[in-house]
Amino acid sequence: MRFVTYDRGGQRRLGAIFEGEVVDLPDAVGHPAFPTTLEGLVSSSRGTVMDAARTALARDDVLDWRVKRPRILTPLFPASLLSPGSLDVERRVIGPEQDVPWPDGAAWLEYEPKVAAVLGLETSREDAFEPSRHLFGYTLVSDWQARDASGAPVTHADGVPIAIGPCVVTADEVDPQVMYLQVKIDGDEVAKGNLNGTARSLAKTIEAASMLGPLARGDALALNPFGAREWQIWPRAVVELGAEGIGTLRNTAGS
Repeated sequence: MRFVTYDRGGQRRLGAIFEGEVVDLPDAVGHPAFPTTLEGLVSSSRGTVMDAARTALARDDVLDWRVKRPRILTPLFPASLLSPGSLDVERRVIGPEQDVPWPDGAAWLEYEPKVAAVLGLETSREDAFEPSRHLFGYTLVSDWQARDASGAPVTHADGVPIAIGPCVVTADEVDPQVMYLQVKIDGDEVAKGNLNGTARSLAKTIEAASMLGPLARGDALALNPFGAREWQIWPRAVVELGAEGIGTLRNTAGS
């Protein structure tokens, strides 16, 4: 299943992608206790809740609950987002099609594409991590760091926002080993390949992190699928990170 968050009357609302349409999943399920946000779904993603979602999406009348012209938001605000080498500051999160504000003093932005694995079950030293049991799903992350004209980091209290989206695809829906990814800048392809070794590295990194301290439902860990590769981004550049099964996370650098 592929889950999104859309704007419904100024509120974040859980949706599912079905045949290219966004379906209001809580309305399709029709039970008052069903979660109305993706964060709520992840935190209760054991047993009957996911069964209810699958049953609703399999019904013949599911498209009766499709959303007309949905405005897609950040799908999920992770309880925490771990990423080796990232700055240790609280980062604001933005969604697909949102502009990345240009920081004061920045000559350019250093762009790093990432794939994030979202936990659907707690894992710790006492409960060793198993992808098939602990993972909820995957999403895309666009990470940025401001640089001045000399290439030195431009530091701010909250850093440059991280972009997440456009959806979260459940772990049973994709084979991360063969998931194909692509990066485009202003329409030009600058990187492509499959997740392959990065999927194994994600699992190993999550397992290692859980040995240091418990990880909770909704925590996420992100890695760059292209190793240490990064790109220089200039004002008004359009950056697209796409992956099979997840879609395209598109953002424009601010002026």
